[in-house]
Order: sequence, then structure tokens, then C-alpha cells
Amino acid sequence: MPLTFPSHLAPVLPLKLWRPHWFDGVALCTGAVAPDVAYLVSGTRFEMGARVHTLGGALWWGLPVALAYAWLVRRVVAGVAVHLPGGRLFGWPGYAALGGVRHPWQVTVCSALIGVVSHVVLDRVTHSARWAYALGVDPGTVRVAGLDWPLLANLTSSLACGALVCVLAVRAARRGQLFPDVPAAAPPDRPGMFRAVALAVVALGMPVLPVLPAATAPAPYGVRLLHLMALGTILGAWAAGRRSAGPAVVPTTTRLDEKQRQPG
Repeated sequence: MPLTFPSHLAPVLPLKLWRPHWFDGVALCTGAVAPDVAYLVSGTRFEMGARVHTLGGALWWGLPVALAYAWLVRRVVAGVAVHLPGGRLFGWPGYAALGGVRHPWQVTVCSALIGVVSHVVLDRVTHSARWAYALGVDPGTVRVAGLDWPLLANLTSSLACGALVCVLAVRAARRGQLFPDVPAAAPPDRPGMFRAVALAVVALGMPVLPVLPAATAPAPYGVRLLHLMALGTILGAWAAGRRSAGPAVVPTTTRLDEKQRQPG
């Protein structure tokens, strides 16, 4: 499978840039990663297997997870965004505006479902051996630098999709497409505190990952690592915010037509 983040965002980001008022961008992105969240419980009695990577799983697993993660992202994004590296290139501080953007519930739900379905479809496409046959080769005989076809296809798709996401993010920042109608009241940054706490959380968690169930499988290990890094940034932002002069006030929109115009 392509990397959960950022590669799985590749199918949904163009939709948001194409028609900003049609979609909830946060729900699109959380939906696009939601199926892989199930890897957190791989190897336990709660393991769900491939059921979550189906169209049916999009309803009973993907949608609730996507909505929960979208709520969390909007709660923490301001404190995290101002501390991320590459702020000028990617325009991270502008993402603080996401905390104040709200969409009609039907827009958010539909966007989350589209994100989940995009994940399932992308996995099916990249897992298929038809690409090898289309290139005139037998996938069972393909080996490049010691990599067989499934691993080679996953790495290639991950790199290609990840590169596309980075290009789109930089392009949107340079063109001023990040929330032009929403004031971004970002909290003061305290990079020293943020980095100290974030690195401490990751350092403490890294020795735990190899002893968790199914730790030798790439997908569970990768998803758990992403969550550990996310936890580190969230706690780092929380610690930095507690030492700031005051809480950030992120304006919210109230009119329905204004909500529909927001690209967040």
C-alpha cells in the first residue's frame, strides 16, 4: 500500500483545489488515512484485517474514524502548524485558520466518505499486478535492487503520490490559496519547548514500538510510528501553548455561504 501519510492524500487534494467550496478539506484528508488507522490494533484480538479496506468498511469504520480525526485536527492544528519546519515554503502558519472553519454537516460527511473511498481505490490500483502485465512483464519475475513486484509497486506509488502532495501544498501556499477569507490567529510559537517535548515523546515511544503485536509487519509499524510522531507534535504544541501569554483566538465563520467558500 502507499504510505498512509502523506501519499494517500494525493487523490483528494486536487479535488479541494479544484472546487474549494464543494468539499471539507480536513475531512477529505482524514478520510483518506482512516482505513489504515485499524493497523494500530494489528496482532491483537481486536484486529479487523482487510474488512476496513472495503467499500462496506468505509461506512462502519472509515467514516466514524475520519470524523473523529477531523474534529481532533481542528482542535490542535493551530498550535502544531506554527511550529512545523518549512513554514515559509508550505505556509504552515496559515493552517491555523482551520481551527475556525466549519462546514455544513453533509459536506463534512460526504467529504470524509470520498476520502475513505479514495484510499480503498488507490490501494486496489497500486496492489494490482495488471500494471506489470501492461508493461509486458510477468510480475512474478520482476526484481529490481532485490525488490519484488508488490514491494516495488508500493514504494513507487508512495514516492510518486507523496511528491504530488508536496508539490500541491507548495503550489497552494505560493498562490495564496490557503484560507484567503479566514483570518489566521496563530498562537505565539515557542520552538524550544515544542521541540523538547515532541522529541521526548518520540524518544520514549520508539523503544515500545518493536515490542507491540505485529511489530515486524511494515504497515502496523509504520502507522504506529506516524501516530507516535503526531502525539509528540500535539503534546509539544500543548506544552508550548501553556507557556504562552494567552490562548489563541481563531475567528469562526457564521454565515452558511461563507462556510461554503472556505477552502479548509
